[in-house]
Amino acid sequence: MKLAAWLLKLGFFLLVLWFALKNTTPVPVRFSADIAWEHVPLIVVMLACVALGALLGALSLSLPIYKMRREMAHLKRVSPPPSTESSPERMASAARQSGAVAELSTGERN
Repeated sequence: MKLAAWLLKLGFFLLVLWFALKNTTPVPVRFSADIAWEHVPLIVVMLACVALGALLGALSLSLPIYKMRREMAHLKRVSPPPSTESSPERMASAARQSGAVAELSTGERN
């Protein structure tokens, strides 16, 4: 399984490398009438745009993630202590409550 993961990573790396080598044509980058760069490789412009987009995406998600973490910490503080039932007993109880399994009778079987 690890070999397949490494082969997939190698294939992706080679694809990106091939793409980068095919897009080295110099292009002008103009921010305004006065600010311009004349000979910037196209792949540099594309990678800068991807990096900027990833940064802006991470920044836009940081506030909701922070709020969720605060809410989780608050819920952990106010939640009741865990029951003394063991995990299998809790799972069986939840299965019975949901109707997934029927109650077993305590009497003898015929």
